[in-house]
Amino acid sequence: MSGPGSSSATSTDPDLEAWIARQSAGSAAAMTRAISAVHLTRRREAFAQIVVPVPGSVLASPVIADWDPEPDYFFHWIRDSAIVMRVVAELMEDATTTTEGARWRRYFEDFVRFSLALSRLDGARFLRLSRHRQLTRPDARKFLRRDAEIRALSGDKLLGEPRFNPDGTIDILRWSRPQYDGPALRALACLRYLAAGGPQSEEMVLLLRQDLGFTLRHAGRRCIGPWEVAGQNAHHYYVALVQLGALVHGRDWAGDAAGEWRAAEKRLRAGLDRHWSESHQVYAAIRPVPAASADDLVDAATLLAVLDADLPDGPHTVQDPRVQATQTAIERLFQRELPINRRLSAAQAPALGRFRGDRYFGGGAWYVTTLAAAALCYRLARRPGQDRAALVRRGDAFMERVKALTPEDGALSEQVDRTSGAPSSARHLTWSYAAFVSTARLRAQAGA
Repeated sequence: MSGPGSSSATSTDPDLEAWIARQSAGSAAAMTRAISAVHLTRRREAFAQIVVPVPGSVLASPVIADWDPEPDYFFHWIRDSAIVMRVVAELMEDATTTTEGARWRRYFEDFVRFSLALSRLDGARFLRLSRHRQLTRPDARKFLRRDAEIRALSGDKLLGEPRFNPDGTIDILRWSRPQYDGPALRALACLRYLAAGGPQSEEMVLLLRQDLGFTLRHAGRRCIGPWEVAGQNAHHYYVALVQLGALVHGRDWAGDAAGEWRAAEKRLRAGLDRHWSESHQVYAAIRPVPAASADDLVDAATLLAVLDADLPDGPHTVQDPRVQATQTAIERLFQRELPINRRLSAAQAPALGRFRGDRYFGGGAWYVTTLAAAALCYRLARRPGQDRAALVRRGDAFMERVKALTPEDGALSEQVDRTSGAPSSARHLTWSYAAFVSTARLRAQAGA
């Protein structure tokens, strides 16, 4: 990781400190507006849908939009919801009052029940009862999934779904599938909840065993990546690493499958090691590795993978020199690629996008990727033998960049425009708020 020189003391900016405290509190409140948002109603007129979220659902964004031009994120994404609920578990652990702790605990328990209900859906039954194709406007039918695809939804096919409607029904729209990291991330969230002192209910046990079993069966298999880009059914560093994280943190749940568990871990580690490009000295985000420059191989999802998997030690952790080299390459890429970064001084940190050539809503800088860079600095600062002060300063430089790109009201979108820095894509992205809360927490733990 690039950064300023060594110092024995951590210098903090009171203005930054105050802003982080305000933004963290505001982000936690914004998260709750997307969790169990039973007060909202979403009408997709073209598809004759009226969607009212139920308890336990987590909206990727509570904003009503129809790709006009903002995207429609009024869905319960398995990946996003798991990341958000992991932060809910952290907030429960940090609660200073019994009432506050009980509120976060209730959110999580509702999430567990809702997740189990999703896993019991049946695509064939849905088709027998649904008239969605006939009721959909003729000009919108091209966006519907094929009936054969929906009919197959049960068991593992269902668990590989990226998203559902927040009322607990099957998503009828075309999207990139399958997704094999969602159950692993949900298992990690549940394990974090238990570590935070949450009760091990019967429902929790059922969900954990289901998600860990799915992860075991699909460890290392090809699927879509974390950005759900069409046509990228491949081996993704992010997917494999969070699968490994779930198996490592969930070892106590292996039971009779301990031998199969160890074999899956070994297989995942071997696959992850093959992402290393010796010629370019970076971890490639996708395998097979294309014959391209380092700029074309790296993806900020690698930073998210290390953060979300949170392995205790060894390769693919913040202490891995190869991870650090990859982060430096990602920072340098976006320093050059994004116009909003081109006038920064050497002490400032760049806002990070996703990957070179990203054109989704203009391919700007994302809050979650920029915050991931800060979070990894803070996490590394806590490890023995590290220059804590320098790493905290570098993390703070990323936080300063986030601050500069955050509107006065603290609203966090999905990304900001690569040239102007104005909010773009989805407004009030729940993942962005969760990422801020988690990063601020890591900063506090690093002793900033």
